[in-house]
Amino acid sequence: MPFLDDTSPRDEPRRPAWAAFATIADQVERLVVANVGWALVLAPGVVALGFPELAGWLRIVLGLVSATLLPLATAVLFGLAREACEGQHIDVGLARELARELGAASLRTLAPLYGTFGVLVWAAVAATAAGLAPLVTVLTLAVLVWSVCATYWGPVFVADPALPPGRLAAEAARLVWRHPERTLGTWLLTGVFLLVGVVSIAGLVLIVPMLVAVAQTHRLRDLRAVVSTPVSR
Repeated sequence: MPFLDDTSPRDEPRRPAWAAFATIADQVERLVVANVGWALVLAPGVVALGFPELAGWLRIVLGLVSATLLPLATAVLFGLAREACEGQHIDVGLARELARELGAASLRTLAPLYGTFGVLVWAAVAATAAGLAPLVTVLTLAVLVWSVCATYWGPVFVADPALPPGRLAAEAARLVWRHPERTLGTWLLTGVFLLVGVVSIAGLVLIVPMLVAVAQTHRLRDLRAVVSTPVSR
């Protein structure tokens, strides 16, 4: 019947933003728990930054704890995002399995990439404080370019954890070069999500990083689906 045909599920692709919200809504409680687990990794670093009256050695230790665990937590977050995007229900057991699978690779691959980003931001702040305007311009451009490429770091890493940092960065840059409009759209969407999370604070703890991971994962899946789809003649 035509009416029933009209109400059947459609396979039309959705934009990554809407796909991300749909994925989150499908198992919001589980994804919130995963996001809270990721946020807890940042807690020691936040304490170190927020309480300067603490002993110097203690602040250094707290900062190192967060810096060491963050690549692993981020890898697990993107791994869970991938499973959620594929329609799989996530749980603690899956998170543990991903941690074992991606732990060493995350320190070897993601840590240098995110560490470089942190160094660039710190250098830009220091140059601003020193009044070095030309250097500030160069570093700001580098931060922007690096952050755009970061759109694909997590999803590409989870898809192939064996990639070394250089090849992962090159693959991310290649995706940016070949799909600039879609990449910038996802980059801006990520910025909006993070801005909302920072302003609300609770959003950053509860769902925003997971929402970013899901949106970026959907974007990579969308691009690879386009590449793998044969052109009709």
